Amino acid sequence: MAWDPALETAFHPKVVAMVGISSNAQPGMRRGPGGANFITSYEQLGFKGRIHPVNPKATEIMGRKAYPTVTSIPEAVDLVVVSVPAQALPEVLEDCITANAKNIHVFTAGFEETGEEERIELGHRVREIAERGGLRIIGPNCMGLYVPEARIGSFDRLPTESGPVAFISQSGGHLNWFSHYGQNYGIRFSKAISFGNAYVIDSTDYLEYLATDPETRIICMYLEGVKDGRKLLRQVRAINRTKPVILWKAGLTEDGTRAVASHTASLAGQEAIWRGFFTQTGAVPVESLEEMAEMAMTLLYVKEPPGKRVSVIGLGGGTSVASADVCNREGLDVPALTVETQTELKKFIPIAGSSVRNPLDTGLVFRNIDDLQREVELVTTDPNIDMLIMRPHLDMVSSGNSEDASKVIDYLVNICRNNPHGKPVVLVFHSFSNDPQEFELRSRLQVELPCKGIPVYYSLNAACRALFRLYEYYRLQKELAAEKGIMP
Repeated sequence: MAWDPALETAFHPKVVAMVGISSNAQPGMRRGPGGANFITSYEQLGFKGRIHPVNPKATEIMGRKAYPTVTSIPEAVDLVVVSVPAQALPEVLEDCITANAKNIHVFTAGFEETGEEERIELGHRVREIAERGGLRIIGPNCMGLYVPEARIGSFDRLPTESGPVAFISQSGGHLNWFSHYGQNYGIRFSKAISFGNAYVIDSTDYLEYLATDPETRIICMYLEGVKDGRKLLRQVRAINRTKPVILWKAGLTEDGTRAVASHTASLAGQEAIWRGFFTQTGAVPVESLEEMAEMAMTLLYVKEPPGKRVSVIGLGGGTSVASADVCNREGLDVPALTVETQTELKKFIPIAGSSVRNPLDTGLVFRNIDDLQREVELVTTDPNIDMLIMRPHLDMVSSGNSEDASKVIDYLVNICRNNPHGKPVVLVFHSFSNDPQEFELRSRLQVELPCKGIPVYYSLNAACRALFRLYEYYRLQKELAAEKGIMP
């Protein structure tokens, strides 16, 4: 189906019916997803609307008046959340049609994904009811919507702060994990959608909505299967010009394809086809939620690099050699600095035990704010360099007095946020000791700085991978624009 504007009320509901809540549910009960947990999750998020439990065997549930049917609720319902057994779903949907409540999140599972003929037939019946009644079903077999601004979500202790990243996920578990884990990368969400078996509304419909959503600047996607691949390609190619699309396509291997069939009963697709998809659309490919988080942070907080030539500052000689290999394997070039830059660096960096070629074995500069500033200035103005990865020795930073360490960290933050020479600068913090204070410092910086818009990565591999994909994203956008004669 095309996007139906009437679904907007599902993303910002004022009245929600929850069908399938146990009659003995108690506040704070947690027995796996679904049921009373939906009420608890909405309460934790601070939902300001009205929640009506629906159960024909109860008059009150969790301090709220319960109703026997959706039809019996004495006001219009914006969103119905259903967590009844699969065999009971048709009756609930017929009730929703009678109540003219057409925005429905179906948590209920147990259809085609089971592989059982009887359950497959039940799925066909649910589709027929939805089509006949004009129901806008999210799911079934999904965790539905997470909208921080509207204070709705289906998981425990979701973040309440909104942001510019949207997530379309065929997996509810991935939505939960990414919604929480993204905080470590300074990621906040506009909308996140778990859509499961996609009986009525598919990934392309949600893309159509998010393409014009003013709250969304970046779109992340986890897909197992796609109903209309051509439509997805056209959409992503168009949307990606103004809103980057980060996509993890699962089920590309033989075993992955089999796993997809048992999860959401989707057709996975061949790996070669999807390689062509990424080339034609310019979407950013990732292979895990960790990579998705790294890439979303990068697109949020790292400016467009002029090229893919990188310099790495920090760590020791052997590690510097390995760093060059890592950069190359992830697609980046590691050119030597110009003779002029190296000459200037040698004026204040001792030759013994150091290297000023590239990568730079100059970890000692992190003990001296003046030397650090001079080095970064020289490297970022070098014409051979397009981007800079800083790998501070935390033991060196913390070995001085706290005031000096604070100055170094403040400088790193400032240069990442506003490099006057227009070249991206990112951070990878390292620690070689088991000192608890040093470990605490590293953990704090890796969490606190991304929340302030500073790109921090957990490893050099992650930083290089993200920077190369950032470079490729902009390169492909220019290439695709040139094909159409459009100025990038």
